Amino acid sequence: MWSRVNRAAEEFYCRLLQEFDEEKKGIHNDPFIYEADVQVQLISKGQPNPLKNILDENDVVFIVEKLPLEKEETSHVEEPQCEETAISDLSTGENVGPLALPVGRASLLLLLLNLFTHTVGFPACSNYILITYWCTYLRLHNVPFYFFTGQLIGLYTMAHNPNMTHLKIHHPVTALPPLWVRCDSSDPEGTCWLGAELVTTNSIAGIVLYTVSCKADKNYSVNLEDLKSSHKKRHHLSIVTTRGFAQYELFKSTALDDTLAASQTTITLDISWSPVDEILQSPPLSSTATLNLKVESGEPRGPLNHLQRELKFLLVLADGLRTGVSEWPEPLEVKSAVELVQEFLNDLNKLDGFGDSTKKDTETVKHDSAAVDRSIECLFTVRGDLDFAEQLWFKMSGSVVSYQDLVKCFTLIIQSLQRGDIQPWLHSGSNSLLSKLIHQSYHGTMDTVTLSGTIPVKMLLEIGLDKLKKDFISFFIGQELASLNHLEYFITPSVDIQEQVYRVQKLHHILEILVSCMLFIKPQHELLFALTQSCIKYYRQNPLDEQHVFQLPVRPTAVKSLYQSEKPQKWKVEISGGQKKVKTVWQLSDSAPVDHLSFHKPDVSELTLNGSLEERIFFTNLVTCSQVHFK
Repeated sequence: MWSRVNRAAEEFYCRLLQEFDEEKKGIHNDPFIYEADVQVQLISKGQPNPLKNILDENDVVFIVEKLPLEKEETSHVEEPQCEETAISDLSTGENVGPLALPVGRASLLLLLLNLFTHTVGFPACSNYILITYWCTYLRLHNVPFYFFTGQLIGLYTMAHNPNMTHLKIHHPVTALPPLWVRCDSSDPEGTCWLGAELVTTNSIAGIVLYTVSCKADKNYSVNLEDLKSSHKKRHHLSIVTTRGFAQYELFKSTALDDTLAASQTTITLDISWSPVDEILQSPPLSSTATLNLKVESGEPRGPLNHLQRELKFLLVLADGLRTGVSEWPEPLEVKSAVELVQEFLNDLNKLDGFGDSTKKDTETVKHDSAAVDRSIECLFTVRGDLDFAEQLWFKMSGSVVSYQDLVKCFTLIIQSLQRGDIQPWLHSGSNSLLSKLIHQSYHGTMDTVTLSGTIPVKMLLEIGLDKLKKDFISFFIGQELASLNHLEYFITPSVDIQEQVYRVQKLHHILEILVSCMLFIKPQHELLFALTQSCIKYYRQNPLDEQHVFQLPVRPTAVKSLYQSEKPQKWKVEISGGQKKVKTVWQLSDSAPVDHLSFHKPDVSELTLNGSLEERIFFTNLVTCSQVHFK
């Protein structure tokens, strides 16, 4: 029997090592199937991590879970399972998410691990007898040895134990990422995760075994001194340290109706401090605080909706230029693009091509933007110095619905320039084809332009780029948040036009982040400037990513009004002492911290309008661990 265990440890380790090596090469694989009904997935750093809500885990980890039913081989015949070992199906005929393995099978975990981790000179006679005994015990109780939850952590531990020199594994053994197993919480303790993490210095010195429990209850009772005493007793310590953590939700978008879904925009405040005096202690002003902002562009109810529409149209043109196919948006104007442009040219012609018409059109634009959301007027107003090309952009971006519209509009404009009907003014610095034609018209000579192929699309794209760049420059410099040098990367015309569009997208996302912060946080200028510089630095080095969480250290005294009268959405105390990885964690949250379990959800009648933590169902987590030394 022990040779079977050895072989299983060797095979499991080699399979994990293969996944880990491929991940380091940038190869991301689907979960692999182990023993027919279990799958193992490697979560890379930066990917959504299911342990994030419990241990702030954001590094590389292996996740072990029940294989979804639709993936199981139809030819596989499952062994009969007794009620206490059967998989808990949390859905009724539907796969609602990750599936957990039965925690009942993991109850023998520590017994086997004590054997595996303390074995020296294996196989020794006494150890052989113990292994045989426990394997026989499992078989007599209808628990298949290769299918119980703790077995995988046991094999993981065996493979890393330097005393297991008889295993056919290349030595020294490569330290693999932590291994975590989803559990169904069917035991009295409510165990939802079991984990194993290696302790390494110059070599593998031991392993830390984690148990995570989760319960949902409106009434909880826990005492900080009891938690500290339990930790001291478990790890034979005389002194422990405590660190507190609280997270406050400052803003989260919600769906107001069926037509407008909630965006992914969230703003939270993380606060940590030490020591902790009591459970649910309010963070002292001496704490360390971090503002977290994740902002999704294009919030339909947002104050920058008008700019977002312009950016979307810009992207339509960029896609059309690249692919030759454009999916034109629905027009915002009642009149056609050709009618609007002709009226615009007629007005300019009556006024000798410049002057009052520009002012009139700008005032109209200001009125339209204010109608979108007057609350943002003090933060981002439409510039009052729009030139001919920028006003043309406004006319066409809301009315063009076909390639033919582009050709007809630019034909009208070029003909007016050639006849000398208009001599419009432009801002300096533009390199667009239209601006060159306009400058040439001042001298009575113009190049011949054939409005075919991608030329009309590129002409309007250039105009839109120039306009949006000037909008952003006006905001950032006007608010004293950045200089032209800071913005140079985003507004330079020295890169190809597709890259220019991409960088303008980044700049727009920065603007969305800042405006969200200004509206909901109302920070001091110093904080807003620091956030701007942080975003600029990030986007000069990274691709556009609206799921990225921008973090900014803040002084608690500067944001105390945002949290001191509020209840945290998450409160946690961490008790530690001695070894760094050995800790006990107790956490209270107002949302389920695990995604593979189903909890009772309160009725609407149980919640008040503000939905504070006191009126919601509570979720408590307890993380305990044991450290085993291999030598």
